Amino acid sequence: MAGSKVIVLGGGFGGVQAAISARAALDSTHEVTIVDKNRVSRLCGMNPMLIVGERDTDKTGRSLGRLANRGINFVEANIDSIGTSGQKVETSAGTLDYDYLVIALGAAYDWDAVPGASDAYSFYDFDYARHLRRRLSRIKRGKIVLAAAKPPYKCPPAPLETAMIMNWWARRKGIRKDLDISVYIPEPSPLGVAGKQASMRVRNALDQRGIELATSAGVTEVSPNGREASFADGSSTVADVIATVPVHKLPDVVVESGISGGKPWVSVNNTTLETSISNVFAIGDVNVVPSGEFAIPKAGIFASGQGTKVGEVIASRINESHEPEPYDGVGYCYLAYSVGRSATIGGEFLAEGGPATVLSEPTVYGMKSKDRFERDWRSFKI
Repeated sequence: MAGSKVIVLGGGFGGVQAAISARAALDSTHEVTIVDKNRVSRLCGMNPMLIVGERDTDKTGRSLGRLANRGINFVEANIDSIGTSGQKVETSAGTLDYDYLVIALGAAYDWDAVPGASDAYSFYDFDYARHLRRRLSRIKRGKIVLAAAKPPYKCPPAPLETAMIMNWWARRKGIRKDLDISVYIPEPSPLGVAGKQASMRVRNALDQRGIELATSAGVTEVSPNGREASFADGSSTVADVIATVPVHKLPDVVVESGISGGKPWVSVNNTTLETSISNVFAIGDVNVVPSGEFAIPKAGIFASGQGTKVGEVIASRINESHEPEPYDGVGYCYLAYSVGRSATIGGEFLAEGGPATVLSEPTVYGMKSKDRFERDWRSFKI
């Protein structure tokens, strides 16, 4: 009897873990394939350190081709269409049939949603981050603005973390007194998902470092010269560097597949992460998993946990074994306060009564843990 074909679309956190998890539980008669347009996958979470010169540009990626060592096929190709009724994926490398499909394509960036943003700076994309790194290496005085447009966006702590790392970097360079740093976020409070106390602690941390925080103030426009930004609260500011967090959206190929039913993100079964279509799963940033009045954050560690769970679910169906425990929504994000200290924010996001989360204190141990996390990611342990 022919084996099953498991196709994973996307080689980020979730996609890789889904493939590794399924492969580990299946015998060699079954095929596991990852499809991604890029052979090298980048760790976005390194960008805040990358832009201030604290990470090497050639050490923020991992090659998906190395998954062949684990018995996983890698196809480097553009995904042209996802056919759920015919169980086929059309790619630039040909048509792929599947029995089980995992959509792990992440969120796409809509650079045009905020006029002028595509020509401004950003740290949410590898090429943009390298461009910002070159600009920061030359700055000696002036104003830096970090501005998010609207939720949801990957790693909600990232703008706050980036501002604090910039503060550390400017102090070390001896230019902090000549540099203003401001953060504009669309949410009414920083890290609302973590509760009022955690929000207040982050506000205080920014305050102590002389970083201005504007809430309910998503960026709505950046001037053509990249020096002026307008915000949803009616305010505007002039700055030397304006770096935006782009509006996130579903990749076009997922929208066109019909899997999202016209909604902004793909709805899934909370326990198995299966879509409305049998044996088609959506994990990580493409999906929405409600968590009380919030949703599970779009962050790598959550995508990774979902990938592991989906791999187990698929393997249990192929092997006709017991279905695994339901997805638990456990995960965390790092929040670095400097290059030497990091906190974590996380917990159980599917707890009864809403998310049960904790913001830890920033410590040296926390940064060592973040460094280890990055090393583990590069070696496919996460």
